[in-house]
Amino acid sequence: MLKELVGEWKVIGCQLHGKWLPSSIFQEFRYSFNDDDSFNLEWAELSFPMYVGGFPKCKTGAVVLNTSVTPKHIDLIPDEGQFLGQALQGIFELDHDVLKAIFSFPGTARPEVFQTKQGQVYEIWQRVK
Repeated sequence: MLKELVGEWKVIGCQLHGKWLPSSIFQEFRYSFNDDDSFNLEWAELSFPMYVGGFPKCKTGAVVLNTSVTPKHIDLIPDEGQFLGQALQGIFELDHDVLKAIFSFPGTARPEVFQTKQGQVYEIWQRVK
């Protein structure tokens, strides 16, 4: 895990399928990136079934990074739920304590820019701890 990503993050902005979502949908979600290349998502069990909030629909999973490309790649691989074992392929940009990441749902190509289209979710996170 990239040491700069390790820690707890809160979602401060979320765009799904090209639309910005109201903060009431995502404001309580907390992601943690861990030294062992894993993630935790608090409150994932409260996610709506279709897509809103906590898009991995899973409390835990693996993180795969490739920082040798531009933009940098980040993939989340959930341990359970509708995307069990499937990579949510993404890109990310880290600016101190603000992390921008955009992910494609399985079956959709990896994003190339920080603007969603159908089948993608873009989240902006702020470091909490």
